Amino acid sequence: MMRNRRNTSIVFTFALVMMTGVPAQAQDDMYPNKVSTHIGELTFDHGIPTEETSKKLYYELDYHRAVQVYLWSLPVVGQAQWRQSYLDQYDMKPNQLVYATQFNDRSLILTANESTPYLFGWTNVKNKAAVVQIPAGPILGLGIDFWQRGLADFGMFGPFAGNGGTWVISGPETPKSEVPYIEGAKYIESKTNNFWFLIRINAPKEERAALIEGIKLYFSDEELHSASIIDANNKPGRNYQPRGMKYWEMLHAILQEEPVEERDRFFMYFLKEMGIEKGKPFAPTERQKKIMADAVMVGEAMAKNMMFRERLPGVLRDDGWRLILGRVQGTEPGDAMEHTQRTNHYDRFDPRARYTYEACTTSERMSFPKPGFGMGYGGMFLDTKGRALAGDRSYVINVPAKPPVKLFWAVTVYDVDTRGLITSDQQRAERGSVHKGVKTNPDGSTPVFIGPKAPKGWEENWIKSVPGRAWFPYFRFYGPTEPFFDQSWKLPQIEEVDYGTYGEK
Repeated sequence: MMRNRRNTSIVFTFALVMMTGVPAQAQDDMYPNKVSTHIGELTFDHGIPTEETSKKLYYELDYHRAVQVYLWSLPVVGQAQWRQSYLDQYDMKPNQLVYATQFNDRSLILTANESTPYLFGWTNVKNKAAVVQIPAGPILGLGIDFWQRGLADFGMFGPFAGNGGTWVISGPETPKSEVPYIEGAKYIESKTNNFWFLIRINAPKEERAALIEGIKLYFSDEELHSASIIDANNKPGRNYQPRGMKYWEMLHAILQEEPVEERDRFFMYFLKEMGIEKGKPFAPTERQKKIMADAVMVGEAMAKNMMFRERLPGVLRDDGWRLILGRVQGTEPGDAMEHTQRTNHYDRFDPRARYTYEACTTSERMSFPKPGFGMGYGGMFLDTKGRALAGDRSYVINVPAKPPVKLFWAVTVYDVDTRGLITSDQQRAERGSVHKGVKTNPDGSTPVFIGPKAPKGWEENWIKSVPGRAWFPYFRFYGPTEPFFDQSWKLPQIEEVDYGTYGEK
């Protein structure tokens, strides 16, 4: 009898321990009723957010989504802004091209060059396909969709290798009946209704008119005819993104013109919570306006950080200059920006935000040049002391002899704020192999000076900087040759110098 009582007692005690152990364990796992975070203290009532905490969390949720939407939408807003500047100035129509030949024409275009005249323009293929014919000759062109995916290389670095060619462009909503068959043409299927052209004319001035006359751009139901050309007339076309509510207004407007891709459906949900939806007017609440205004400032700060203090792998050359597009030969793909924006398992997000804040347009030959065939771009953003390249200091980039290029090289200087050509009363932002008067040293190197005042005797090698503003350079390799790829030819760091001392040497 005693044994039975003892066994019963043991069983009861064990059961009690088991029963009391469960709530004890649950108690240990309970979410605390007060936590400290980077957004401040959060309080809970038995695990349920208090009213004050609930409001804070929803604000943070919507704010963080708005920042990510800003970074996501940089390429399409950049393209919309570029087009809008031409709509405002010339009432530009699809299949027209703006001809930019002067300094101001390109001064507010993200990282444009100053060595070649440009043709810029767009078409819209929602209702019918467009046809573009490029004549044989020294033309360097490309075509992109409005998310800045590179879809075509025209001219010398394209599939016809400068011998002329025809492309037929359709979009996600183009009726099949409006896509003509043209024997020998290349067919492009854009994922946006809007499609952008950028064409460089790398020819002497006296040969340009005939080349431009040979560019045909028309819709599929029209007869073949030359592209309609608008003289830019030294008016700046701008494509750096606006700030404030203007950014969101422009995003809302361009999204109305385009179908939603599968990859973007979550972002469209985020936008809905910001008052931006397809088919509905943009009428944000005061709360939404406050969030969006803050998100633009922080989003741009993040884009600046990605650009000027980049952490992405696979893009830094041995000489410390960063490849703007593509990756260093022999490295892992990393997060280098490429024309497709796509890898096997994800679409690039940070690299696209960085690149389209900093620059514009891509193509296969910009991302993946081959020896003598394509374009290479290097950038540098700090001096040898790790400081911003300030306009009140004097610097030199001593370009070594025999730059590895088949066509030309150039150092182009850009304003940090606009990412467009540095603007001063000099009206010059580039020095290189195609610029008259540029001198070389006895060893074949070419010093390029950037500072507020010219070094004596080197005025033609000098680009005037602006005190109070910072700048950054691109080094352009047009038709890069093998030493660019194997890095046996290296660029120096950017060094602050005393021009007087330099002149004495």
